Amino acid sequence: MTSLTYEEAFPGAPASKLTELEARLVAKLPDPYRAYLSTQDGGALEGYNNQGLEIIFGVGDVPEWASLWHRLSQDSDVIPTGFIPVGTDAGSDLFLLAVTGTDRGSVWYQSNEMEEDDAGKLTPVESERLADSWDEFLASIEVLDD
Repeated sequence: MTSLTYEEAFPGAPASKLTELEARLVAKLPDPYRAYLSTQDGGALEGYNNQGLEIIFGVGDVPEWASLWHRLSQDSDVIPTGFIPVGTDAGSDLFLLAVTGTDRGSVWYQSNEMEEDDAGKLTPVESERLADSWDEFLASIEVLDD
């Protein structure tokens, strides 16, 4: 796992919050992501990085801007089924983790810009698979010089 530097970090989430999230999702969290939240419950990253990731969401006692719970309710209409929001960039684009299906455990980028098809269904303008696992995603983050 990469050694990210946090501007603001949060201690590990209680097991009860992880269990509560899994119950809400009706899915078990991928082990690497669950382990991350158990030791580091997200936070605001320091500086700039190649992925553009600014905030990693937490599930415990974190401010609203860093809350996965808040994002789940705020962005429920744009989060694909089987995914949860795990972070955001400066433009409010989302980083998503697949928690079910054949892509389970993979991390994706999804733009917040949506387009509407003829049937009125909204889909993101851009969606891209970034890594096969949470650990691979974290390891891919490289700090850029300011």
